[in-house]
Formats: sequence, structure tokens, C-alpha cells
Amino acid sequence: MKSYRLREREHSELIPDLLHARGIASGEEAARFLEPSFERDSGDPFLLPDMGVAVERILAAAKNGEKIAVWSDYDCDGIPGGVMLSEFLRSIGLSVRHYIPHRHEEGYGLNCEGIDELAGQKISLIITVDLGSSDTEPVAHAKKSGIDIIVTDHHVVPEVEPGAFALINPKRRGNRYPFDGLCGAGVAWKLVQAILSKSRASGQTFDYAQGKEKWLLDLVGIATLSDRVPLRGENRMLARFGLLVMRKNRRPGLAALLRMLRIEARGLTEDDIGFMIAPRINAASRMGRPSTAARLLATQNAEEAGELAQALQSLNNERKGVVAATVKEAKRRIAESEALKKGIIVMGNPLWRPGILGLVANSLAEAERKPVFLWGRDGSTSLTTSGGSVIRGSCRSDGSVNVVELMRGVGDIFLDFGGHIFSGGFSLQEEKIFELAPRLAMAYELLRTKEGGAPQIVLDRELPFEEIFSASRDLSKLAPFGEGNAKPLFLLPGVSIAAVRSFGKSGDHLEITLARAEKRVSAISFFNTPDSFQKRPEVGMRADIVGHVENGWNGRPRVRMVDII
Repeated sequence: MKSYRLREREHSELIPDLLHARGIASGEEAARFLEPSFERDSGDPFLLPDMGVAVERILAAAKNGEKIAVWSDYDCDGIPGGVMLSEFLRSIGLSVRHYIPHRHEEGYGLNCEGIDELAGQKISLIITVDLGSSDTEPVAHAKKSGIDIIVTDHHVVPEVEPGAFALINPKRRGNRYPFDGLCGAGVAWKLVQAILSKSRASGQTFDYAQGKEKWLLDLVGIATLSDRVPLRGENRMLARFGLLVMRKNRRPGLAALLRMLRIEARGLTEDDIGFMIAPRINAASRMGRPSTAARLLATQNAEEAGELAQALQSLNNERKGVVAATVKEAKRRIAESEALKKGIIVMGNPLWRPGILGLVANSLAEAERKPVFLWGRDGSTSLTTSGGSVIRGSCRSDGSVNVVELMRGVGDIFLDFGGHIFSGGFSLQEEKIFELAPRLAMAYELLRTKEGGAPQIVLDRELPFEEIFSASRDLSKLAPFGEGNAKPLFLLPGVSIAAVRSFGKSGDHLEITLARAEKRVSAISFFNTPDSFQKRPEVGMRADIVGHVENGWNGRPRVRMVDII
């Protein structure tokens, strides 16, 4: 059961109080946070490692008419970032192929087979987006093939670096760049800025108008809002300006997708990106080919945009079907197993796709109210250096434990693991899979004893019913919300419930109407039923509502319910 604690109020006014909770106390800090500036918040790209040599190599490629490839990851960071960088490089005269590996056939990162394919096309330079920092063997293979590799990435750099021509990564040792939280597309964006800065300073402008590059921020914004990077500093600026560009609706593919989803471009929010756009971009690699999503973002043809939007919608629907079928299978196994009904759920199937298991684990954690670890197996390339198969999985917490700490308790079993308090991912050798459940169960009991039960969830502020309306307006100043700038979580005390209804095709969403005197406010919760909360809502009762305040599709304030207590 979730436990809550109300944060002590530091200021009578809402916004100063919420800023203080985010560690922003001074007036100058508050002004910088509330009003991001493109010029002020853009760091000098040449402070990133190897940026200078990378720019010189790209400018030489442009001068010599070389063919190059942009090799990006297949997720909602790599795809927009790869489209952005490819689009820019073509606009300055380079011949560019955008290469995206197949999630299930090639796996994550660079690979020798793909490099051989590019070598056969006379490509002499590969620039990565959102990958490459650990790819020692493929980088060495590229060198033998006469191909230079410039890595742009944001993942942790290993002790032994891959030996690329350039490794641009703010997490690299010796980095002087003041912010290491950029996503993969954000690092690629710094490369664009550096190329333009160098060329403009030397008088080689490529007929590229000053400020034109800002139109690329829609793609950088999608990636920044989708990749769980902290929305502070430069990221906050990129996300805010990215949304401004997206609202201009200049990109035919994005316009077609928004139209199909019945989302008004001018009112686009970070929630629309996170819950509607990103899942469809990610569905391309999970259920089909990532190039479908890349083509949607890149196309300038309205007819093709509509066809690609429909293709992504179909893939996303297929993804939903696979998730639903996997949830059904998992629930059947839980019902049939006494062991799975206790403490912690650990299960898997070699046929389960790792790419959808986070969604499945989230559903099970909410339904079963306990931590869930699920595993599956990718395509044939998921092999360790010793040749064994790799099992990959996702985990979610019900709030009773920190899953990263839980995995750390059995860390020697994993090849790698990571994540956040409530969610994470892991991989391990297939022969160790039978050790996973008992060791996690033991670590779970030890951690629960050590932590004394579920960690308390901090509520930002008690919000009287009558303040909901002004709060919905004021909170827009803090947007966009996300990692490092979470949506404020409020306690609405003693509100009356005037109506309760289920909605959606399958009736799997819930809306209750909150009332005080003559005023009404809608409170909604997706993929939940009345039994999903600590207190079941019934017409006429009074209850404390835990939730976020936001603007609904009609512009009116509403509450996104988290719990009823």
C-alpha cells in the first residue's frame, strides 16, 4: 500500500513554493528556470571532447564530396536525432545515408555486418547518434574497412574507449562541457551547432541562413522529452523551444500523426509527446522496421506522411495487442503458481519481446501491487562475448522498494542493469536465468526489512478545491514537466464525489466528478478501475484525492488521479 507524506510548505504562493521544492530559491535562479533562453542556455559545443576534430573531419568530407552515413539508435531518441542530423548534413551539401539497425535482427549499437554494407556503398565516414561509446570491435572493423567513425552519444563510457576517430560524449572522462544530461539527439545537436559556428566564423556559410537551424529543434525536442533525461538547464530550453517549433506544425509527418490522433498542434504538450507520439515512433522498431518512423519524420510529402502515420498507428495497435496477450499470459501463470503470488513476481519466456516488457511489467505491478521482473530474448544477435544467449528484461516497482537497489543486491548475476526508483532494465546470461527468481526474492526481503517497508511518496502541497482553477493556469509556467522536473503532486482534501463512470472502448479508464457547491471538476485515471485505489470511489462520499492538476482537451482544468485515500 502506498504511503504519503505532505511536504512542509516554504512559501504561501504556489509557484515560489514549488520552485523551492526543486531547489530553486533565488530570484535569479527562478528567472532562468521560468524563462529559458536559447542564447544563454546553449553551452559552447567545443567544450565537448573531440568536437573540434569531428567538425574538421565533416567539413573535409563536404569539401571532398565523400559519402557519409548517420547511424542512429532505433528508439525515440536515436530516430529523431538521426533524422535531424541527416537533414542538416544534406542541407550543407553532403551525401548522407541514414542507417538504423533492426532491433531484433541486429540489436543495439554498431555491428560489423552493417559496416560492411556501408563500405560496399563507398561510405568513408559514419557519424553515430545515441550509440557507439562501447562498440570497440565494430569501430576497429570500420578502421580496417577505411571508414572513420565519429561517435555522438550520451551513455556511460567504459574504461577502455572504442578508439573512434572522435568520441563526443559529455559523460567521457575529461569532459569540460558544463552539462552532462543531454540526450543522444541533444549531443548530435551540439555537433550541428559546432559545424555552423566553425563554418560561419571562417566565412563558409553553406548558404545556411542565421537561425535556420532552430527549425530542427522539433526533432531535438521530441527526443529530449522522450528519453527520460533531466529537464533542467539546456534540456529544459531544448524541450521548451522544441515544443514551440512543433506547435508551428511545419513537418508533414508530425502534422499527419497529430491529425490522426486528433491532437491540436497549437496546444501540443509534453504529455502528448510522451503518451501519444513516442509510443508510435518506438512501435516501428518493436513491431516492424524503425525506418518507418524515420521516414515519417523526414518526409516533405503530405500524401506519404498520411500513409506513414497510418502505418505507425497499425504497428502501435499491433504492439498493444502483443502487450495485452503477454499480460494475459502472465496473469494466468500468476493465478496458477503459489510462488508467484508471494512477495515478488519474477517470470519470463524466451518468446517474449524485451521491447514491450516494461509496459507489461507496469500493468502487472499496478494490478498485483508488488514488484515485477519480466524477461525475454531478443533476436539472434543477442550473444555474449563467450557466445551464450543474452536474456533482457524490465522491472517495475509497486512503490514498496527501489528496484535499482534491489538489482544492486544481486548485481553479480547481471551483465548490466540500471534505471530509477520505480522502473529499470537488466540483462544476464541465459544460463543464469534459473538463479534470478530466488536471488531477487531473497534480496527483496532483506531490502524491505532494511528500508522498513514502502518509501513514502512526498506530496508537494495541499490544494483546496477552489484553488484548482488558478493552479491549472499557474502551473504552465513550470512546464514542460518530466525527469528532474516532475509534475507537482497535490492532495485535494475532503472533496465530494458527484459522479463515477468508466470510459474508453473497453471501459478501462475512470472518470469521477469532484464537486464543491456549484463547481465541478473532472478527475480521470487511465487504465484503472474503481478498485485500483486505496478507497473505492462512490457517489456521495467525501475523500482525499491525490493527483496532478492539468488542463484537459477542452482547456478546462482537470485532475489526473493517482490515488483516493
